Amino acid sequence: MGDHPVTMKAFVPCLLDSIVTDPWQNLSRWFRNNEDRTAFHTTHGMSLWEKKEQKPRFGHLFDHGMENDATIVANVITRDCREVFEGLGSLVDVGGGTGTLAKAIAKVFPQIHCTVLDLAPVVAGLEGTRNLKYMEGDMFHYIPSSDAVLLKVCMI
Repeated sequence: MGDHPVTMKAFVPCLLDSIVTDPWQNLSRWFRNNEDRTAFHTTHGMSLWEKKEQKPRFGHLFDHGMENDATIVANVITRDCREVFEGLGSLVDVGGGTGTLAKAIAKVFPQIHCTVLDLAPVVAGLEGTRNLKYMEGDMFHYIPSSDAVLLKVCMI
């Protein structure tokens, strides 16, 4: 099962890590708290992105898990949801990480110009292709214009 090309082997440990699960135990405290934007912040006193920087082991686990999940999603949407992409000329994958999902879309739909928008440390040094580019940015400040915006995981 772990050797199968489409597996959740890397995603499950990310989901089950206490850094991710502990906020679920604090939902009631978060609902009563008018200051924090997320239950994650209520629990850890910082954003997920700050926690990733503080705990490199978790950062690697999270990034690997998101890439794994993106591979699974890419297999499904490029096979079963082709009609969604018909007629698109451009797409922005917001918070797309290393571009696993956008790469798959760009490969199957070469007419779509894909942009992966993510934070500078995530996209630094990543190489694009003819119809795939990486853009450094913060989705809370700017999302480039395109025919479609892809939000695989909205917020944690």
